[in-house]
Amino acid sequence: MTRRFTGIIKAILLAGIITSIITTGPLLGGKTGSFRFVFMADIHVMPELRGAEGFAAAISAVNKLDPDFVITGGDLIYDALETSYERADLLYDMYQELCEAFEMPVHHTIGNHEIFGLYPGSGIDPAHPEFGRKMFAKRLGRGSTNSSFDFEGWHFILLDTIGLTGNRSYYGHVSPGSLEWLARDLEKTPSDSPIVLCVHIPLVSPSLQVDYGLAEGVPHNLMVTNTPEVLAAFEGRDLRLVLQGHLHIVEQAQVKGTKFVTGGAVSAAWWKGPYKGFPEGFVVIDVKDGAIDYHYEDYGWQAGE
Repeated sequence: MTRRFTGIIKAILLAGIITSIITTGPLLGGKTGSFRFVFMADIHVMPELRGAEGFAAAISAVNKLDPDFVITGGDLIYDALETSYERADLLYDMYQELCEAFEMPVHHTIGNHEIFGLYPGSGIDPAHPEFGRKMFAKRLGRGSTNSSFDFEGWHFILLDTIGLTGNRSYYGHVSPGSLEWLARDLEKTPSDSPIVLCVHIPLVSPSLQVDYGLAEGVPHNLMVTNTPEVLAAFEGRDLRLVLQGHLHIVEQAQVKGTKFVTGGAVSAAWWKGPYKGFPEGFVVIDVKDGAIDYHYEDYGWQAGE
């Protein structure tokens, strides 16, 4: 871990952090307007362990809440990293077919488990037409692993935080290409627009700091390694909220005017029950007159034996 990255984490800790919470009060206000959306991280759809049934139950719970839209937070399937094309194809099809039950628009964030055939053990040739990010881009990303949209005067960005290594592994990193895409996207966005950023691998995580400490350093596959560079792109912008996945826990941090919320997991412990005390769930975000409230919604799923 670089000294620069360790320094930014130390600064974040000194800024004051609240961790492992289920509910919070309103975030900073701004533009008016009222709407609701849902953030669903770490779904891990699979035919085993009633994973498809669990996701269907989560979708039913979301529909009853009637949000304006849904953002998924990556790790949508389990697993394309080290599997055959047939298995990955089945999982993507399963996920897409289940998503048809949503009664509102759904926007997808890429996670590490969507990277097809990355691990050498998969036996997939990198020359495969859907190798790596290409499978997500083709099937869920409309040709890209980054996307954005506007709603009620707010700007939403879904950013790819999956870096790939030369030895066919992954780590938390926003690539130069994605940073260039982000710069272009922000150029087209009014400077006073409130922004919500959605990522899979976290930019900030106080819980990881507690687990690993400053001296040892957080493993590079658990948190983005170029967080300062990413946040620098938002200088002078109204970045209100960053929604994160990957860790299967609920936590909150604040750096200046930006809240960082890690959103638990729809699958909790990969459909085997609660993970570190956090049940299967998703985050419900309510925007009212420019202020944001959120809570973690346990949708009542009970894992099998």
